[in-house]
Amino acid sequence: MFKTLLSFRAGLLIVIASLLSACVTTYQAADGGPAGFRDLQIDKMSYYVEYTEAASVSWEQIEQFALKRCAEIAKERGYLVFDAELLDRKSVFLESSVDEIQIHSMGNLANEPPVHHTYKAGATIEGKRVTFKLTLIDE
Repeated sequence: MFKTLLSFRAGLLIVIASLLSACVTTYQAADGGPAGFRDLQIDKMSYYVEYTEAASVSWEQIEQFALKRCAEIAKERGYLVFDAELLDRKSVFLESSVDEIQIHSMGNLANEPPVHHTYKAGATIEGKRVTFKLTLIDE
């Protein structure tokens, strides 16, 4: 019985880890793709910083990623202090240039069936975009 209980616990941990890893969003540069950060220098002390992610990612997480990029820019330029003003929060539709994307999910709860989506080339996928105006401050 003890061995069965250990096997059950190990299996349960694997299932929980799989569910949590499916929800993880990573911080990244957009690099020509739809998701990630982009920034544009306005003048010597100001930038626009935007972060775009899938609609399933919380607004708070996307804002944290955008603020992280603001802090990186300040540090790269040698500034310890900056002001980040939230300019915009909006839903966007992202167009895919990939021939086909297949997304599989186990469902959010134990009683929900697995979900399978296939997006064809040129499909639009709902996303979220947050834009900040970054101002570097001399102290």
